[in-house]
Amino acid sequence: MAKSGLPLGTPAGSAGAWRATFSAASENAPACARTLPGLVQAPAARCAMNGSVQCEPLPCPPVPCRHPGRIPGQCCPVCDGCEYQGHQYQSEETFRLQERGRCIRCSCQAGEVSCEEQACPVAPCTLPDSGPQLCPACVLDGEEFAEGVQWEPDGQPCTACSCHDGVPMCGAVLCSPPPCQHPTQLPGACCPSCESCTYHGQVYANGRNFTDSDSPCHACRCEAGTVRCSLVDCPPTTCARPQSGPDQCCPRCPDCILEEQVFVDGESFSHPRDPCQECRCQEGHAHCQPRACPRAPCAHPLPGTCCQNNCNGCAFGGKEYPNGADFPHPSDPCRQCRCLSGGVQCLSRRCPPLPCPEPVLLPGECCPQCPATSSGCPRPGGGVPARHLEHFSQPDDPCRRCLCLDGSVSCQRLPCPPAPCSHPLQGPCCPSCDGCLYQGKDFASGERFPSPTASCHVCLCWEGSVSCEPRACAPAQCPFPARGDCCPACDGCEYLGESYLSGQEFPDPREPCNLCTCLGGFVTCGRQPCEPLGCSHPLTPAGHCCPTCQGCLYHGVTAAHGETLPDPLDPSCSLCTCQEGSVRCQKKPCPPALCPHPSPGPCFCPVCHSCLTQGHEHQDGAEFEGPPGSCEWCRCQAGQVSCVRLQCPPLSCPLQVTEQGGCCPRCRGCLAHGEEHPEGSSWVHPQSPCSSCMCHEGVVTCARVQCVSSCAQPHRGLSDCCPRCSDCEHEGRKYEPGESFQPGADPCEVCICELQPEGPPSLQCHRRQCPSLVGCPASQLLPPGPQHCCPTCAQALSNCTEGLLGSEVAPPDPCYTCQCQDLTWLCIHQACPELSCPASERHTPPGSCCPECRGPFPLPSHWLRGLPSECVVEAEGRRAADGESWRDPSNACITCACHRGRVECHLEECPALSCPQGWAKVREAGSCCERCQAPAQSCAHEGRAVASGERWAVDVCTTCSCVAGTVRCQSQRCPPLSCGPDEAPALSPGSCCPRCLPRPASCMAFGDPHYRTFDGRLLHFQGSCSYVLAKDCRGGDFSVHVTNDNRGRRGVAWTQEVAVLLGDVAVRLLQGKEVTVDGRPVALPFLQEPLLYVELRRRTVILHAQPGLQVLWDGQSQVEVSVPSSYRGQMCGLCGNFNGFAQDDLQGPEGLLPPTEAAFGNSWQVPEGPGPSRICSKGREVDPCRAAGYRARREANARCGVLKSSPFSRCHSVVPPEPFFAACVYDLCACGPGSLADACLCDALEAYASHCRQAGVTPAWRGPTLCVVGCPLDRGFVFDECGPPCPRTCFNQHIPLGELAAHCVRPCVPGCQCPAGLVEHEAHCISPEACPPVQLTGDQPPRPPPSPGQ
Repeated sequence: MAKSGLPLGTPAGSAGAWRATFSAASENAPACARTLPGLVQAPAARCAMNGSVQCEPLPCPPVPCRHPGRIPGQCCPVCDGCEYQGHQYQSEETFRLQERGRCIRCSCQAGEVSCEEQACPVAPCTLPDSGPQLCPACVLDGEEFAEGVQWEPDGQPCTACSCHDGVPMCGAVLCSPPPCQHPTQLPGACCPSCESCTYHGQVYANGRNFTDSDSPCHACRCEAGTVRCSLVDCPPTTCARPQSGPDQCCPRCPDCILEEQVFVDGESFSHPRDPCQECRCQEGHAHCQPRACPRAPCAHPLPGTCCQNNCNGCAFGGKEYPNGADFPHPSDPCRQCRCLSGGVQCLSRRCPPLPCPEPVLLPGECCPQCPATSSGCPRPGGGVPARHLEHFSQPDDPCRRCLCLDGSVSCQRLPCPPAPCSHPLQGPCCPSCDGCLYQGKDFASGERFPSPTASCHVCLCWEGSVSCEPRACAPAQCPFPARGDCCPACDGCEYLGESYLSGQEFPDPREPCNLCTCLGGFVTCGRQPCEPLGCSHPLTPAGHCCPTCQGCLYHGVTAAHGETLPDPLDPSCSLCTCQEGSVRCQKKPCPPALCPHPSPGPCFCPVCHSCLTQGHEHQDGAEFEGPPGSCEWCRCQAGQVSCVRLQCPPLSCPLQVTEQGGCCPRCRGCLAHGEEHPEGSSWVHPQSPCSSCMCHEGVVTCARVQCVSSCAQPHRGLSDCCPRCSDCEHEGRKYEPGESFQPGADPCEVCICELQPEGPPSLQCHRRQCPSLVGCPASQLLPPGPQHCCPTCAQALSNCTEGLLGSEVAPPDPCYTCQCQDLTWLCIHQACPELSCPASERHTPPGSCCPECRGPFPLPSHWLRGLPSECVVEAEGRRAADGESWRDPSNACITCACHRGRVECHLEECPALSCPQGWAKVREAGSCCERCQAPAQSCAHEGRAVASGERWAVDVCTTCSCVAGTVRCQSQRCPPLSCGPDEAPALSPGSCCPRCLPRPASCMAFGDPHYRTFDGRLLHFQGSCSYVLAKDCRGGDFSVHVTNDNRGRRGVAWTQEVAVLLGDVAVRLLQGKEVTVDGRPVALPFLQEPLLYVELRRRTVILHAQPGLQVLWDGQSQVEVSVPSSYRGQMCGLCGNFNGFAQDDLQGPEGLLPPTEAAFGNSWQVPEGPGPSRICSKGREVDPCRAAGYRARREANARCGVLKSSPFSRCHSVVPPEPFFAACVYDLCACGPGSLADACLCDALEAYASHCRQAGVTPAWRGPTLCVVGCPLDRGFVFDECGPPCPRTCFNQHIPLGELAAHCVRPCVPGCQCPAGLVEHEAHCISPEACPPVQLTGDQPPRPPPSPGQ
């Protein structure tokens, strides 16, 4: 920083006063690093407690301005003011400076100083009235300066002076602000420069890296006069318990001490006393083992210090020889050997030439000799005398060998070959390698014994040689073993470098308030026990381990005895007092309100700004609906509520209905098949996909679609009711999808261009359906006008009243029959039989619907009475009696009958048939329709061929195999199960039959999201991180986590995925019903015995786990967790503690009750699982309806009203709808308009329906436009709100239905089911007779193998 000069305008003589001001200002600066009394820390100091408190300043964060100022009481500079040339200025303050005689005007703006030069007015030299006419001059330090002159005083290079009206004015030279944050004031320079950095009193050159002396965890670098610091990235440690020391940033693993020498963690070194051992320091312990010897490059190396790999000599026959030495072979006297660089070369000896013609080779000699005739020698003990040169042994001394030479005997001890072992035994004559002689003791070969010379070593005798090595220590079965004599032992503990006896208690070296206990090599530490106190909010004084009642600690605020303070949880509305360690809080009193409908204001005190009525608060001037059923519209004015009755608009329809709780009637449509359809709507008949129904003036008319072809080559798909034309073009014009037109002159024909699931759009044509005109007399029938298709009635149609229920009428059209049902006329079109006669011979008699066959000319009625009643079958050359029926021999699909002398034939329609790949379509003799047949020698399973001999599991109860084209299965039958009143059947993973477990309770997360706890409390929490949903906090058997995401809207979230942790196994349930186990995707069903079983039932993934846990996931946002009541009182997480009381469900991990639902949810946040990292946001208190506005609130209330209407009425008494209605309104406000709102509505309705199903009530709430679920009708499926979770299949159809339901412990789920009478097989609904041949060969299946392809 620049030296502080005198402020402009200060006379030079008052410098002392200025200095006093400056020193006083420096004393007022905050002390940001001092030794603080007690535990009160400085605002920006980091303190360390090590028996005493030492504090050091924290590094200040960089600020986005060049001249930050300082605020009293704060340590770090901020941009709310400016510090410039040693002076502090407030933001937007303007000040003047002088630089080299120039006037500079500067201003401070948010930490930035901008200056500009100002022209000074020239003051003319005024002449005095009398005396010498002189302009005033200035005198400074004995020198005189003219008016207006500027100069630099001697010895003050950084000061500029000027003469003004005879007074010298001096000030500091104005320095331009340096473009860096930590400039250096160089000696002799006036202004600071950015050539280096001055940081915390130290000067660092540009480009230098250094560690902040005040904060060792910050690595800093000086660049262009600015210091930038960042936290040091600590390298990962390799040990379980790293340690941190003073002035040390990163924790590191403890060092090892061996033989009074210190070795760093991870270092490899030689044992100080035994160079043949190699050691490594790990976790503070040195682990040693014999050094691995490299293979020597020669055959007979000399033994080295540790290894036998010295090729500078030879070890041969138990002796050592220098390089180049010659020596006799140890066992063959006829060979001479030489040592060559660790290798031994042995050659036969050369024999001298002999003068005799027939030399002889005596036994035991190397070279032949000339024979000599000499006398023999007597043998000791008598016997045959020994010949000349004969060797023999003495009977009494077998270790001596004698030689007969010309009658005299010379004896010597047998030479012993060198023993090829290092510690031979002494044999009868020579050393033997059959055992070992070591340190004066004999040992058998293969015997192990303790080393007599080195402790902790064990020796082995092997074929005469003894080798010793350090004793191998088994790994200690405890984490903190003590050092034994040789091996670590669990009879004590070594903890943080100190040794303790088993059973000994000692203070925790790292935490003085903890007490540790050593038990068999295990160390457990816990807080020192403190005396129980009689106060609710005790205070722990500094330096003490236990709290006292001499003060209070309440929600982080410390208070002295008798002190009164604002309530930290509600500071504006409540006061608290500390009395002997207990805090008591009470609400401040409220002034009375002077209006009849006050609303809660600040501190929940009644105020008259708004109105509180029917439990809802309304702002002043707001308009709202009156009480339910009152049909009033109300207004809030200054706390007063005034209401007027609503006027209902007139309705033109004959059928009107007023909803329960509603005000005005509405037009009612038609009721058909249990559902209401709006006036003028059309829909597909639920039992007949090719029939269409329409609603017209309360009359439902249903008829089969009449097809019209508009092209030459129409084609018909498997699920099409009418043939289609392959493109949307007609008579040269191209039509877009959704467009319709009249193909010809008949106004009753219509063609529609429709999109297809695969391929281009296609054209489908049919005749328009006309409504039935029930009760319209013939005189009132009006024919259709031009370009109209259907007739109309000039008067109103007949109403289906309660008095007409069940009655039938005939409308004007004879093809319809109408019946009065549910206050609606239901008219069904009559089906006509197929005729065998050509169209020219067909006629429809008057008053009938269906055409009949007639001859080429009409016969009079009196002729017909005389005709015979039998028929002539020309193709078969026979006659058929009246009423007889037969099948056409040339076409098995045509069935004919004789009726009053004429033949009527009917063509049987076959359903669309889709066979698995490799299967063949076959038609049996005498039948019309084809069926699928498996290929020979293989079986079909789930649409693919299974080779003969292959086995697979259909489910946990059924195992099948393919035997020569036939599927044979073994199916297990479960014994009857009788559970107690407090028990329920539950399934163990991998088992077929259930067992009795304590009756479960369930928790659900749904919507955006809402949580209904085990004890029934409903809460809303909007965090988008990962959280503990439900966890066994006592036994740790399992933990269920949920990860939420915000799906594009700020402040609200939905469940994204579910993680189930079972010991070391992690199961993740992902979007789209995908499942991974330990990071690997798995196909369902998945079994990992005996831990878990995951299956897909309808649209729901169900996970069964060993402790009785069951998790249901719909693959989108709804998850349900069910646990048996044996876990009562030991659960925790967002689902509550399962203790039967909903009031204390919002407990955090520490057992405390947070003030808000958002704080409770955030307290259960956990790190996210594997996968790409993402930004998550904590939950906060959100009211989306307040932000969405009044119209969105009103629409959400209206749409969610279905929860309180008739489809759910049977459930209202067992599951109160109000919490779910509130959640539904909340979700619709958050989702906003559009298609997302429909999905949010369906989520909320499905959640309430799920709780109803659990309570035993199944509401039929879905409608033709409300949360429709599409089922594959072409495969025979229909939708069921609570279908059986264990459906009938080809493999369990032999089990009685009651027994199958009794042993199915899965909950019923909404989804696509097979209708009654059909069974499910390979994702199709078929009749039981169409099941493939399955032989049930046993009741006890073997262990099921995996399913094919799994």
